[in-house]
Amino acid sequence: MSFTSRSQVFAAAVLLSLAVFLVYWPGLSGGYILDDFPNLVDNDRTNLTGLNFSQLWQGAMASDSGPLKRPIAMLSLSVERYFFGLDPRPMKLVNVGIHIANALLLFYLASLILRRYERQFGEQCGRCFLLPKPLVALLVALAWALAPINLTGVLFVIQRMESLSALFMLLGVLAFWRGRARLTEGKKGALRWMWGGLLLGTGLGVLSKESAVMLPVYALLVEWLMFGFGARKSAERAAVLRMFMVLLVIPALLGLAWLLPRVFSNPEFSNRPFNLYERLWTEARVLWHYLVWIVAPNPGALSLYHDAFPISRGPFTPWTTLTSVLSLLLMVVGVFFARHRMRLLSFGIFWFFVMHLLVSTFLNLELVYEHRNYLGSFGILLALFAVLLDGRLPGMVFVRQFAVVTLVVLYGFLTFLRANEWSDPLQHAYFEAARQTDSPRAQYALGYELMRHAPQPDSREFLLAMDAWRKAAELPGTSLLPWQGLIFEHARHDLPIDPAWWSGMRDYVSSRSLSAQDKTALYSLIAARGNRDIPIPVEPLRQVIEAARVAQPRDVMLMTLQANFLLNVTHEIAKAEPLLYLAVAISPKNPAGWRNLITLQLSLGQYDRAAASIERLAAVNSLGREDAAIKRFRARLESGRNAKPGRATVSEATP
Repeated sequence: MSFTSRSQVFAAAVLLSLAVFLVYWPGLSGGYILDDFPNLVDNDRTNLTGLNFSQLWQGAMASDSGPLKRPIAMLSLSVERYFFGLDPRPMKLVNVGIHIANALLLFYLASLILRRYERQFGEQCGRCFLLPKPLVALLVALAWALAPINLTGVLFVIQRMESLSALFMLLGVLAFWRGRARLTEGKKGALRWMWGGLLLGTGLGVLSKESAVMLPVYALLVEWLMFGFGARKSAERAAVLRMFMVLLVIPALLGLAWLLPRVFSNPEFSNRPFNLYERLWTEARVLWHYLVWIVAPNPGALSLYHDAFPISRGPFTPWTTLTSVLSLLLMVVGVFFARHRMRLLSFGIFWFFVMHLLVSTFLNLELVYEHRNYLGSFGILLALFAVLLDGRLPGMVFVRQFAVVTLVVLYGFLTFLRANEWSDPLQHAYFEAARQTDSPRAQYALGYELMRHAPQPDSREFLLAMDAWRKAAELPGTSLLPWQGLIFEHARHDLPIDPAWWSGMRDYVSSRSLSAQDKTALYSLIAARGNRDIPIPVEPLRQVIEAARVAQPRDVMLMTLQANFLLNVTHEIAKAEPLLYLAVAISPKNPAGWRNLITLQLSLGQYDRAAASIERLAAVNSLGREDAAIKRFRARLESGRNAKPGRATVSEATP
């Protein structure tokens, strides 16, 4: 099959698209998970009331993720919510469509790579591949599209950010390739394609997710191993080097000069159970796991939850740490020196490492997520298939051809099974908890899903949920969520609350910095008592909050939480008010602090102070994200000048 006509190419594209759609079809009936809730389901800013500019802008600016707020991805999700509500199926269906589009782009890119490789280096290899180049490209793209490790980038709704970012990066690489080929051939418009592809691809990509800043590095890899920078002292080489100097070298040096001193001057990650150096040691082991999961996926290892992954505390704890580091270095050095004889192997492995230069090094991120390999896995599969189908290698021709086809079928089968697991939230939670027995998140998620199906406290589902949360609370690396769930549900049903749960929470908040997830758990208990009249015991909750404040006295979110507790639970306005003023004094550029203070001031009838605070909020109104709040506050200020003060509250607090 050589795809000599457009109809054959079209048939191949249809085959690829249909295979991906059928494999992912079962997962479309699944639900929301993890970050879907704070970013989309519980995020009122994605709930548009119309499609005018102000509403679309609100949806685009709805996320607090990343410095640029990822507006393209959030806008797409907000618009879908406007038309379809919170039904996850349309959102998952769009994600599958984006995944298919990325697979088709990778099919095209793989075709270009293989064609150029044979054209440039065909004399060295004779018959370069055991199968026609277009068929090899199709198999690589199909293997990537069906690879089980990429499922979380598709069925995890909020990972629209990852797949959209990859889409724009691929378009940027292909535009660069087109321009670069035209430059080699001396055709007009070459530089416009190259510069435009990288600028637009990076720009649109980072507005979906910041990982698109690596697009120029992908282009540099293409240039190095596929085009070779042109002849020495040629105008072609000068144009290419000038472009990379402007779009890659200078921005990278400026970014590193700004970032590295901040990272290494304080290597402790306050919200993580590891520091910078422990993260770097651990990621060496994580990268080997990624490589195995891409090539030889194990359904028992692939998971949404990797929070129990053992942390490397040094080069010998565990002993595999230093071995992993040295073997990675050996692999990189090996493929570097093998780049002339095994160019596609080198290209594929370096392609894998490009994204991990960003997400698996010194940034303060969690240790393991499968979707971080969404684009990088293409490189490993390209390298693997290029070796298996290398025409220069003697013997076992049929065996190697059969192995490639078998891998593609196996990937599709395993992804289909995994998509079936994701087809029902409770089933998914059960399988994850059964496999990841040491994962507090997996155990908590199982309890959460069971509670959604628990009609009464004497039901089997309720009892199983409580058991799951008890187990989650006892696991190393747990969060406040299991204790919060246990206390909330027992209070809601007038069941006895185990004092050990409160003491566990106090010990937890006293011994570590709290994550946003932990603060959300505390906030939910405060809201349950203050706004929903669920009889959460006041004094134990006060003790937990005070212990957290003692451990982190300058944490602005904890100040807000304590103020919320004092206002809405114990009604101690005189104690709460100074905390909100202290919060904006410590973090004057944080809009949430000003929103909370304005809410209190308006509730207390302090209209002059509220007016001044509204102006301060307007001064930190980045990209118009606070326009709706400012408008609402000004309306309340205007209508409340002659109104009696109401009950003080900090209901807009955002822990």
